[in-house]
Amino acid sequence: MPYHLIAPSQMRATGSDPQHFRSGWISARFTAVLLMLCVLLSGCFEEETMSMSLVGFNHRDESIYAFSVDKAGGPYLGPHSGGGKFTCCITIPEKYRPGMTVRVATFEPGGVNRVEWIVPVPPYTPRDSGGFSVHFLRDGSVKVFVTRYGLRHPDYPLKGPEAEL
Repeated sequence: MPYHLIAPSQMRATGSDPQHFRSGWISARFTAVLLMLCVLLSGCFEEETMSMSLVGFNHRDESIYAFSVDKAGGPYLGPHSGGGKFTCCITIPEKYRPGMTVRVATFEPGGVNRVEWIVPVPPYTPRDSGGFSVHFLRDGSVKVFVTRYGLRHPDYPLKGPEAEL
């Protein structure tokens, strides 16, 4: 498309004031830069996540009717049992953040006697992402782990008498 020069008298007649054109161009550039910054910054706030199965272990003498970790639900756990039922899915950040916690809760039939714990999540890497393990320990505490190992594996994070069901 060929370019045509417009005489100043034609600019005013057509409504194409040079000052208006310049301020519109600056405004368009400013808007484009602002839009690019928003797109770039939105990537900074999106957190990559990973989903994995949830598994529970009950080291206690009483049954756990059901449990949850944040919004993910876990199955019934009989006394001194667990590891056999995996439920889908819990979603956690792909990169560990220091100070991470999860809300773990247990339920009785009908949702009565709900007990909650805020449990720290130990450091993990995406390579560890086999499953999210929840341990209801004999002393009444709860521990969680992101691990790719089974309970009896030598590299499983819970060891010794505490790991015994």
